[in-house]
Amino acid sequence: MTAADFILELGVEEIPASYFAPAMAYLEERLKKELSVSGLTFDKIRIWSGPRRLAAGIWQLLTQQPDLEEEVTGPPLSSAFDGNGNHTKAALGFAKGQSVSVGDLYTLNTPKGPYLAVRKRREGRPTAEVLTDLLPGILESLPFPKAMRWGDGEYQFVRPVHWLLAVYGDEILPLSFAGIRAGKVSFGHRFLHPGPVVITTPDEYPLRLADSHVIADFDERRNLVRKEILEAAAASNTDLKVIADEDLISEVANLLEEPVAVLGHFDSQFLELPSTVASTAMKEHQRYFPVIDGAGRQAPYFVAVNNTRAVDMDVVRRGHERVLRARLDDARFYYQEDRKIKLADRMEELKGVVFHHLLGTSWDKVCRFKELALSLAARTNPDCKSIISRAADLCKCDLVSGVVGEFPTLQGLMGYEYALADGEEPEVARAILEHYFPVRAGGELPSSPSGAILSVADKLDTVVGCFSIGLLPTGAADPFGLRRQALGIILIMLQRQWSWSLEEYIEKALLGLGTLVKNPAKEVRQKTLEFFKVRLKSYLLSLNVSSDSAEAVLGLYGDTPPAAAGRALALENLKKKDGFRDLAQTFKRVVNIIKKFGSREESVPMALLTQPAEMCLHQAAEEIDAEAQEFIEKHDYEGLLNRIATLKGPVDVFFEQVLVDDSQADLKNARIALLARISQIFELAADFSRVSTA
Repeated sequence: MTAADFILELGVEEIPASYFAPAMAYLEERLKKELSVSGLTFDKIRIWSGPRRLAAGIWQLLTQQPDLEEEVTGPPLSSAFDGNGNHTKAALGFAKGQSVSVGDLYTLNTPKGPYLAVRKRREGRPTAEVLTDLLPGILESLPFPKAMRWGDGEYQFVRPVHWLLAVYGDEILPLSFAGIRAGKVSFGHRFLHPGPVVITTPDEYPLRLADSHVIADFDERRNLVRKEILEAAAASNTDLKVIADEDLISEVANLLEEPVAVLGHFDSQFLELPSTVASTAMKEHQRYFPVIDGAGRQAPYFVAVNNTRAVDMDVVRRGHERVLRARLDDARFYYQEDRKIKLADRMEELKGVVFHHLLGTSWDKVCRFKELALSLAARTNPDCKSIISRAADLCKCDLVSGVVGEFPTLQGLMGYEYALADGEEPEVARAILEHYFPVRAGGELPSSPSGAILSVADKLDTVVGCFSIGLLPTGAADPFGLRRQALGIILIMLQRQWSWSLEEYIEKALLGLGTLVKNPAKEVRQKTLEFFKVRLKSYLLSLNVSSDSAEAVLGLYGDTPPAAAGRALALENLKKKDGFRDLAQTFKRVVNIIKKFGSREESVPMALLTQPAEMCLHQAAEEIDAEAQEFIEKHDYEGLLNRIATLKGPVDVFFEQVLVDDSQADLKNARIALLARISQIFELAADFSRVSTA
């Protein structure tokens, strides 16, 4: 069959930098999925992006769908014929719905039994028609966080659409999107090449745009930004080094079409500001890169990246310097005003800051999670209680400072700086800073026990508080970052091997909320714990733990993340060993017998167990019971699993030589009680009934 190349480009007003990565991933995934469903094979797909464009190239895409033959299943045979052997309404309706006669129907044997079925042939369509139907829906569903109405309000999209390029082979596809009809024309750099650029193939796409001062490939653009900022700092012939923040590099790469960097200078007097303040003013407000000297100290320089190379770059440099000076002047003003008031004197102001209208003020929140933190400290690190008490009182006070009002991402950092400047203990300042950790996925965890305890308490109060008023995250929104906060709690517990129960502290958090709880406490507790288990499972899957291994431990130990994670990893290793399948099946046999006869909770009456096989199994159980706690206390779950696995032999011999369902009720009950004890020992590691043996 013949094939042709396809190029698609959507041209828009500048899209926010953070929107690109999800949109690019979605576009590639959706195109692959829809083409696969349509039976259209291709050689490769490539996605491009830029501030004003999102594009896809597909090479060697079949020009015609193959004819498809499908088997359609209808009603079960039992309801397809009446007592006289005639077709029922169900069979006749199925045939009519498939546009065939009842004579075309046949019997298909399935795992659920015999069903009526029909085989249908569907003629393939030209690929151009398929693409014309698919593409508007794909573009419309791109996962941008916000969509707005533009122009006369007939359509919604992230930004106004200015052009649409869609060429398959030699043909412009007859499609429209957002009121724009497809053509074969793109546009280059807004200032350096604003005119039209004709593009008809994916091979041409990056080349024609490069000639028009647009670097279409994001990775190439990001690498160029990195190269430009390093060269700009090196050109000063000093020991200056740019702080190459990778997140900022990616953001800048999504803001520019042809990056060009320039080194700027600012007055040394601004170095009196804490380095985090000056750096944040550069990075967040201006997207500038801070610079350090050879000793690692902040230098009075910065690197700005522009979207065009001017004739006189000195003019560009001076413009950036004027803008940054104004930003640094603002930062210095707020910092100096903040220093007139001690951090501790700001506590009263927190009573006027609403955390959530249903959950009270920031001060109310501090009082709640302070009690949680002190309770955790009493259990995990009693020596920290005085540090935690003071840090809890101060940790939110920087929210009402001028610098944090201007630069919200500095919350915690400014609390740390102000606490040190006020003469607070360094451990208190460290806990203030770290109680926000981790601030992002993969972010730094608290290094101090006080910071870890305060972080968990604060996050747990937020999660439980939001669940208690029905403010649950959805697929589209998680305004309080509950997923991130729950994962942060889990990661801190794993890092510190804290074995306290999540369910217990969810309950404590609920009690702290008191009358603020709007939903039934039992329901909130269950939903919150399940929310944590889902986050923990996702984390385990990221460690290459299989889904069934994760489920096998979460049902038993999901409210204690270190216990669950250790067991899941050990179980995954055990599954790789020879004989695991037989071990799992042995345990499942134990569980099935207990389910059949009912578990016996009473102790095993040894006097009734006289056969060698049952005495041997009982002895093995006694020995493992005596050793198990030591394995658990050492967090040696691999050792625990390997020790429990030695039960397989005695259990198999027991099943070979002993009849559980004995006619003597007492003996039968004793044997069932013995198997119940074996089941409990297996469950010290995992619920093996959930482990796949396929």
